[in-house]
Amino acid sequence: MTHIVRDTAWCVIDLVVHENRIFLQQRWRYNWIATTPMSPWTETEKSAFHNRADRNIWAAWSNRAKLKISGPHPFKSNILPINLDVRRVRMGHHWHVNVRKIALDAFKVSSVNWTTRNVNLDTNDFQKRVFTHATPPRRTKQVAVAHEFGHTVGNTAVLGRGDEYKLGHVHHSDQASIMHSGSQLRARHFRTILDEMNQMIPGCTFTVHSV
Repeated sequence: MTHIVRDTAWCVIDLVVHENRIFLQQRWRYNWIATTPMSPWTETEKSAFHNRADRNIWAAWSNRAKLKISGPHPFKSNILPINLDVRRVRMGHHWHVNVRKIALDAFKVSSVNWTTRNVNLDTNDFQKRVFTHATPPRRTKQVAVAHEFGHTVGNTAVLGRGDEYKLGHVHHSDQASIMHSGSQLRARHFRTILDEMNQMIPGCTFTVHSV
């Protein structure tokens, strides 16, 4: 047994037994939108956008956490790294991704709809944004596409795990969190992933070992 795979409505999880690692991938189908007065998308621009999104997501999420498996399992170790990325497809997608080409000085709010599996992004979502906080005095930085990807892996208000920057959120004070306005991952950000993984090997339980 070299692979144990679970294909869900929002991702595919591959337990790569012979390599002692976990691989999570989402299939994204794009809808390319050019806002006036921007020119239509070229194939080169489309490929460049996807590749850049994939790199940013990989940099923010992959090899940042290690998971622990308890119970009888086929791995060589009970501590496993997890990699996460996105793949561009034309059919069989998990997510329908609307991408708007906008001017460099323009701003649009990006979002994820967990229920309909829709993502809304724009061409400025790779810019590192700086947030200034008064209490405590500090600055945090974030790349929007990495934050929005966090919603697509289950950090969503639908599951009671939405944007942490909203007033009243239990983690509102954690400004450095990627689901707030920073770039740091937390064990809680893998909760929905673990819920799926804990259905993959009978008698085994996955938890976050470190992040």
